[in-house]
Amino acid sequence: MNNYVILKGKKDRLVIHLNSEVDFLTLRDSLVEKIREAKNFIGNVHLAIEFSNRVLTELEENVLIDLIKLNSDINITYVFSESGSGVNRKEKIKFFKAVTEEGPTKFFRGTLRSGSKIEYDGNIVVIGNVNPGAMLRAKGNIIVLGHLNGAVYAGLDDDKDAFIGANYMNPIQLVIGSTTAKPMQKEILDTNKVDRRGGFKIAYIKNSEILIEDFSARSYNE
Repeated sequence: MNNYVILKGKKDRLVIHLNSEVDFLTLRDSLVEKIREAKNFIGNVHLAIEFSNRVLTELEENVLIDLIKLNSDINITYVFSESGSGVNRKEKIKFFKAVTEEGPTKFFRGTLRSGSKIEYDGNIVVIGNVNPGAMLRAKGNIIVLGHLNGAVYAGLDDDKDAFIGANYMNPIQLVIGSTTAKPMQKEILDTNKVDRRGGFKIAYIKNSEILIEDFSARSYNE
């Protein structure tokens, strides 16, 4: 049996250690074999996944995630990886912990299209894009690990400490508690037209106004 893929359980996630030297097809087949072997042991669980030891392209990461779903009963809640796309890994972990430590969190992976709506009494994390015409409403915080182009409402019980974060911050409407941000869009844009430089931004209330701060420019020493 090869050791191209090694599964390690941690308290809050399943770590998938990937060989950095073999070709991706070999790695893919090895992952399927290991996941099938561990299927009954792992069971039907909600679990975060961490890919380690190898930098994956977005396509490779998506292929591996789909294979895990097809060959196990794991409901993937979040993906940590060494992929170079989006915000960097340290930023992902930082904001993931920040939102989940504050209460119950609903995860959605994929694109939230026009006409779709997610409402939740806690926090919401979207791992994907929120298109124009889509809506997010949460009593807690909201994080979008992708393009935020729809309407978003956080802190619905007038929670002035709630925040909204996104890789690409371009909402049609942004409200925290009872405070509404100044219009950010001069026109409705799709994900192919927004500023591709991106950068993780956080919207929060300060002095009764909503400020938007670029966190991608910060350096973290933790």
